[in-house]
Amino acid sequence: MPKYIALLRGINVGGHRKVKMKALRALFGSMGFKNVATYIQSGNVVFDAPKTEVNRLSNTIKQQIEDQFGYDVPVIVRTAANLEKVLKNMPFEKQEGWKRYITFLSEEPDESHKQKLEAQSSNIEIFKLGNKVVYAQVDKQTSAKPKFSSNFIQQQLNIPATNRNLRTINKILDLAFADS
Repeated sequence: MPKYIALLRGINVGGHRKVKMKALRALFGSMGFKNVATYIQSGNVVFDAPKTEVNRLSNTIKQQIEDQFGYDVPVIVRTAANLEKVLKNMPFEKQEGWKRYITFLSEEPDESHKQKLEAQSSNIEIFKLGNKVVYAQVDKQTSAKPKFSSNFIQQQLNIPATNRNLRTINKILDLAFADS
């Protein structure tokens, strides 16, 4: 069975949309998924499932979360292999004082929205688009306030999106490949 990662947006952030990870794992198990594991409280779920199109999995999980917990939560699903490839394609090198992120997109944005986002790059934040992802590098030492956030990316591209920093992505991949 392939290994998948579900990235939920906006749960357990600022005391809103509270979902216990134990309950989330139980929900995934009730859907027939195997080897379900979570990483931190912000909605990162690793699981095995029969080979299925990721958008179908996303829609099924989204509906089950709404039915079980009452929250309309964007869910973006990727295979573990895809997540690993996305990480390897990071266009930015590690630099002191800068933090790197990957924003996962529910679909590929149209060209005009891509150009609009890339035009927002500045001396304190740089955006590069990949296949259904946005790579961002943000200066964490500046006194200026960067615009970068999931909300900002979503507004620029007009599609659901969720951010993860590289540390979190590496931990999710460690979890996904732990039994390999």
